[in-house]
Amino acid sequence: MKKIIYGLALVAGFTSCQETEDLTSKLYSAQDAEHFTISGRVDKRDSSLVMISPASKIAFKNTQDDTLSVFSKVDDPKQYAFWALAINGEYKGKKRVEGDTLNELKIPVSKNDTIIELYKATEASTGNLVFSGLKAKEIAEAPEKPDLKIEFIGNSITSGFGNDNKEFPCGEGSWFDAHNAYYSYATIAANRLDADFVLSSISGWGMYRNWNVMGPTVPDVYDNLYLSTDSPETYTAKDFNPELISINLGTNDLSDGDGQHERLAFSVDDYVGAYIEFVQHLIDTRDNPKIAILDSPMIS
Repeated sequence: MKKIIYGLALVAGFTSCQETEDLTSKLYSAQDAEHFTISGRVDKRDSSLVMISPASKIAFKNTQDDTLSVFSKVDDPKQYAFWALAINGEYKGKKRVEGDTLNELKIPVSKNDTIIELYKATEASTGNLVFSGLKAKEIAEAPEKPDLKIEFIGNSITSGFGNDNKEFPCGEGSWFDAHNAYYSYATIAANRLDADFVLSSISGWGMYRNWNVMGPTVPDVYDNLYLSTDSPETYTAKDFNPELISINLGTNDLSDGDGQHERLAFSVDDYVGAYIEFVQHLIDTRDNPKIAILDSPMIS
């Protein structure tokens, strides 16, 4: 009998400790603007946030020695995506999120690990990454957004395609396994300039035609929040109104194609005409931004 009572006392003690531990942590809603700073193309869904564009970002301030729990999923049960984690501005690696049920990503931190950032490493065309919330002992008020706003419009090199082969060598795994929008030149430039930023970029797409087919092209879907033709949500200056817009499009327009679809010779008139029309559209729909037109090192 004494052994039974002792055993029950142990169980009760463990249960009590577990309950105390749970009570020290709080659940923070994904849409809690008081605690989370959000950048990029995102959409609100129920109590979650849909991270759409490459390098769309969640930032928050930690205050404790803790193991944070990030809850997220992807829309497609057969699909997966990656978070890129940075702590105090130092990159900590990619974290995989699979399926349409909640994944718990645990992040051990000390009280000196104050600024935590989660970037969507993949892009819109590979599926949505849904942030559902955070469990932590305590997080402070959300980091302030920088005043400077920059939008980067482009294709694969802007999206961070194939620039991180530490875990997946080129040619292995899915075509987006080596994606890492954290290492995009756009993300690096924006962070060094302390700017709020958006990557409106799609791998393989161009200004008047794509790498293998005619369209839709980047200008065709730019005004759609999801960078697609099959969703009704719009993307306007109310979502993001940058002082500077950087455009890097042309590599795919000049592509020789995939050898399967008919490919006409590159048309200077079509390309220049589409470019001028798109730039004018940006000027008309944004608050008179400065526009930087970039050339690509991939074009000889």
